[in-house]
Amino acid sequence: MQTILNKKIGIDPTKQPLFLGEDLSLQRYDKFRYPELFELFDKQLQMFWRPEEIELTKDRADFQTLSDHEKFIFTSNLKYQTMMDSVIARGISTITEYTSNLEFEAASKVWQMFEVLHSYAYTYIIKNVYSDPDIIFNEVLQDEEIMKRADTVAKDYDLLKHCNEKDIKSQIYLTLISVNILEAIRFYVSFACSFAFAENKKMMGNADIIKLIQRDENLHLQITQNVLRALKENESEGFQETIKANEEKAVAMFVEAVNEEKAWAKHLFKDGAILGLNEELLSQYIEYLARVRMKALDLPVPEHFAQKNPLGWIRSWTNSNEVQVAPQEHEITSYKKNSVTNDVASMEFAGLEL
Repeated sequence: MQTILNKKIGIDPTKQPLFLGEDLSLQRYDKFRYPELFELFDKQLQMFWRPEEIELTKDRADFQTLSDHEKFIFTSNLKYQTMMDSVIARGISTITEYTSNLEFEAASKVWQMFEVLHSYAYTYIIKNVYSDPDIIFNEVLQDEEIMKRADTVAKDYDLLKHCNEKDIKSQIYLTLISVNILEAIRFYVSFACSFAFAENKKMMGNADIIKLIQRDENLHLQITQNVLRALKENESEGFQETIKANEEKAVAMFVEAVNEEKAWAKHLFKDGAILGLNEELLSQYIEYLARVRMKALDLPVPEHFAQKNPLGWIRSWTNSNEVQVAPQEHEITSYKKNSVTNDVASMEFAGLEL
């Protein structure tokens, strides 16, 4: 357990490793070991938004026109996303408890705040679309399909909390992999469904909010990728042997996530599809995403994973610089409200051009 303020004199923050170094001292941001992490801290601040900026009146009317199976898909995804962000909003702090790097601490604190914002955004949608939000929230913890996945997602954070000194490096690494997988894969079945509804001119306010959330998740993914690559490439971090020893586990975690997302797609579409989207396309999309994300971490990719994106239309939603409709038609989420233009190099590095 770290002390709140390390009072030692003469600690050079540029010489401290990302994890398990000296306890953190003054929060000073004049020099960095990993300046890219501070840039991601700053980018997050510049991209702050509020869900109330998006009008949902039409969504409430649209929801009433959906078929029963479409309502099931839409509602199930909102429940699942609320659960996932509830976990990650608290899980991030279990990792920062072990950091000795100030810029990672800063980026993580803002990241945590954004995950709370995302949960708040889902509440905003639920309150605007459903007559009794209580019913929706009370059903989340009773949904066996959602809770099975919650157990998988929360597992590594809990293990890290109670980890012994001998296994601490391995568990830090595996928890970072778990977070990376969550940001890289575990939201994208739900995101794709939201964007598919909007492609059919329904629930477009919801899709605009999801687009903002997905933009944030890209930044969070870049944080985890920067950290994981630094641990792998920099001998002074002291994690290279740990990463080699745990490579098979990391690959298995990606495969498990892909299988769970495919099972979720099957569950969502058990009674019918959305125009332009079905279980098979989603399964291929998740495999493709996993291939891209694993390559970004230099992890071996299962040969059977799809090599092409089967949802070409989704790029207009996952690229935050593109605009779908004219301003008078509905809210525009590519506006530069306290935001920065995506850097192409960083997008390619993170495997974000999807």
